[in-house]
Amino acid sequence: MKILVFEYVTGGGFSSERIPDTLATEGLLMLKALLQDLSEIADIKLMAMLDIRFADSISEYAKAIEIVTIEEHQSVLEIFQKQVEHCDAVWPVAPEMNNILFDLTRMIEQLGKRLLSSSSEAVAITSNKLETFRHLIQHQIETVPSEPFISHRFQPIGRQVIKPIDGMGCERTFRVEDAEDWALVKSQLGETPYIVQPYIDGTPASLSCLFNHGKGWLLCHNIQRIEIKDCRFKLNACRVNEPGVNENYQALVDRVAHALPGLSGYAGIDIIETPEYIAVLEINPRLTTSYAGIREALGVNVAAEVLRTSQTQPSVNPIINRSINLLIDGDETYAN
Repeated sequence: MKILVFEYVTGGGFSSERIPDTLATEGLLMLKALLQDLSEIADIKLMAMLDIRFADSISEYAKAIEIVTIEEHQSVLEIFQKQVEHCDAVWPVAPEMNNILFDLTRMIEQLGKRLLSSSSEAVAITSNKLETFRHLIQHQIETVPSEPFISHRFQPIGRQVIKPIDGMGCERTFRVEDAEDWALVKSQLGETPYIVQPYIDGTPASLSCLFNHGKGWLLCHNIQRIEIKDCRFKLNACRVNEPGVNENYQALVDRVAHALPGLSGYAGIDIIETPEYIAVLEINPRLTTSYAGIREALGVNVAAEVLRTSQTQPSVNPIINRSINLLIDGDETYAN
């Protein structure tokens, strides 16, 4: 089986512009982790698209993987479609913003290739944070209240979060508490549609999961280290496989799987935890940064389990059990 791996940030999605440092770091972490997992599976031929600026970043895989290099200003979508046509399966990793992940997913489906991630139907819902909120509420899943952000009606009273309706991670996400904060943030918003949520004083975390046709399996619980500077959120690190599994995590995964049967393969659920409850912030129907630490934390080849799910139930029992800290600022991983 020939598999095309396309991580959007490192694969040429920014071929005509500068790549934000944080996105480059996270994208490369995910790409390397995915290539490592897939390269160890028998009877697979790997192809990966790679922005020329990352040409030396995956040199350890150069002999084992067919690399399609994307030069500056090349049409990455045209090249992507051409490569998809020559593969049996595709694993896209892309941001939800501007319908990027949805369009890639729909293209793969229309070309009749095996999609190793969530369906376009699931992506359409989860790419829109307001639609995600409404969908989860309909299925009685605890989530953070969300409503459309309308600038001229916004009242900067009390801590509130303003984030893009289709944003990824902490990109362009702000906390506003008063008029002074609002004066700082207002000029940075632009025309992108946003939502507004109450700021919840809790622990930001995530659940790494596998999904298949309405069923879900918890891989691990992760803690996110986020700082807020000049009203902006920034992800600095992620602690993968935080000790102490709450039985409510798997119950939440089960409910999300039932509510979104189109979720497939690996996906992440961002949550906020307080002593009283766990609330869903958003659902990422794709690889997340946490994926880069799972192999070292659990000893599980997640990519191999994704490929298995079409035939049998995945095995998610950890071979080892430790926590891994992923430093987002410094393109570094270290184990504790």
